[in-house]
Amino acid sequence: MATGGLDGERLTEVSRLAGVLADQVLRDSLVGVTSPGKLNALGKAASLLQEYEQPVPDLVRDVLGRVVRQADGLDEASPVEAETAGAGPRRRLLPRLMQSLRLPRP
Repeated sequence: MATGGLDGERLTEVSRLAGVLADQVLRDSLVGVTSPGKLNALGKAASLLQEYEQPVPDLVRDVLGRVVRQADGLDEASPVEAETAGAGPRRRLLPRLMQSLRLPRP
């Protein structure tokens, strides 16, 4: 387990907030386009939880998985995919973003 300034209580709060954010991202994707900032924050929260060997909430995994699959064109069109579908290089942004979110190990 990684060591540092995060205790169990803070990691529990990160997990809770990641779940709330995943719910917001899911709702945003149903009514419009999700902000890249929210997706970035969600990916960072998931990476942080993994780094500290904490469980990532199922909803967080599901939402991030959907975003990556949609960016790869594996799911039906959705508002998230519609934003990136005609954008050429932007279409490959989310998979690269998700790969880059891994925190460096100390």
